[in-house]
Amino acid sequence: MLPWSSLISFEKNADQPVYLQIANTIIKEIRSGILKPGLKLPSTRAMSQILAVHRKTIVQAYDELDAQGWVEIKPSKGAFISDTLPETTPVKLSARAPSATKMNKTGFTLKSISYINIPSKTLRETTGFHDGPDVRLVPVKQIARTYQGILKRKTGLQNLSYVNVDGRQNLRKIFSEEMNMMRGMNTSPDNIFITRGSQMGLFLISQVLFSKNDIVIVGEVDYYYACQTFIHAGAKLLRVSMDDCGLNIEQIAEICKTTAIRAVYVTSHHHYPTTVTLSAARRMKLLALSEQYGFVIMEDDYDYDFHYETNPILPVASADRKGMVIYIGTLSKTIAPAIRIGYVVAPQTLITELSKIRQIIDMQGDPIMEQAVAELYLEGEIRRHMKKAIKEYKERRDLLCALLSERLSDCVDFKKPDGGIAIWAKYDKKINLPALSQQLRAKGLILSSGLIHNPSEDVQLNATRMGFGWMNKQEIVKAVDILHDAIRRK
Repeated sequence: MLPWSSLISFEKNADQPVYLQIANTIIKEIRSGILKPGLKLPSTRAMSQILAVHRKTIVQAYDELDAQGWVEIKPSKGAFISDTLPETTPVKLSARAPSATKMNKTGFTLKSISYINIPSKTLRETTGFHDGPDVRLVPVKQIARTYQGILKRKTGLQNLSYVNVDGRQNLRKIFSEEMNMMRGMNTSPDNIFITRGSQMGLFLISQVLFSKNDIVIVGEVDYYYACQTFIHAGAKLLRVSMDDCGLNIEQIAEICKTTAIRAVYVTSHHHYPTTVTLSAARRMKLLALSEQYGFVIMEDDYDYDFHYETNPILPVASADRKGMVIYIGTLSKTIAPAIRIGYVVAPQTLITELSKIRQIIDMQGDPIMEQAVAELYLEGEIRRHMKKAIKEYKERRDLLCALLSERLSDCVDFKKPDGGIAIWAKYDKKINLPALSQQLRAKGLILSSGLIHNPSEDVQLNATRMGFGWMNKQEIVKAVDILHDAIRRK
């Protein structure tokens, strides 16, 4: 007799019902060749005693196997493994290791994407200089109330169906008004395309714009995931130098004289990762070059709202009159990373092409969340949240900068940013930043190694972004204490 109690495993407290666990285990043993076609299974009463479960559980398991065609139940005779299944070579019980059932490798050839890093763990459960907003500031009650209210309405079921691929009309209208009133643009809802965050916008745009070997200009240090998106679309990167006023536009002008440029990617307001702002003069020069040479300006304004000392500088897109600028924004920084709502602002011809590509990867966004965000805008809740958040983030920025200047000015060089929620910190060469990062992690503090910001393996910046938005003031003080002790004790 087969050792059924050893062959069939299940957990009574698991989310999956026990009868399904039993049925799935029997299917696995049939596939492995242990249970051969024609084999009679123990009766439901006997199997229930062997496995110490209720007989009804075994009846359900056998009925499930019968429904799927794995067993045949013969009246007055019992349940038999279907004899129409192929014979398989059995595996010795002693040779069956737990790891043999795990899907570690494909059984087919697979092309590995070597130029994109494997996703790393977020480690958000550990405090530290994370790059992102503090979700504790999010108006959770208001979002939950609005979201629930939408589902409770008689018209709520409409939000569970399909919507237009470019996003909800009312949210596009709100974004259009926001662009026109707050960012000096001239748009209509037809110029707005809703995406799941700005990264999706970059991907869609790249699929539409770039052919193999198209040249895209980026900063000598730039946003890693944008750069990899362009490469993945077949484009080639051409890096230009940067200073405290942003991209070197004169260098771009010289390149354009001899090289056909398809696009220039710029995070104009708070460059990622260095936080510098592209000056107004350079913005106008860049736009003029775009009109002269016909390249596209991809303006990624991922954190426009977070500006502290003055009013935000108007985007390059605000001066665009010939349709040369594609403007990209997101609410993932404004509200929370889990609010996957971004947007692309562009001429209607591009919006149409984005809609085509969107259909083959993601038919639509999140209609309920889009409706909720639209209503939160209309109620003024988003603006109230932003006002509170900006005040809090400014205080956190000032505190972190003051502490670093007071305690680590000899080994951490930085400039207080005018906006954003992180500083760009350059560490003294005698400090091995990746090693320091590992040391701090062991102490319960996250600091990025900065490796992702290196433009190549040959160029080691020994610099990283230090987020101040994610921690409150008490956490910032403690974090600097740990950082200070780790550096000074080396």
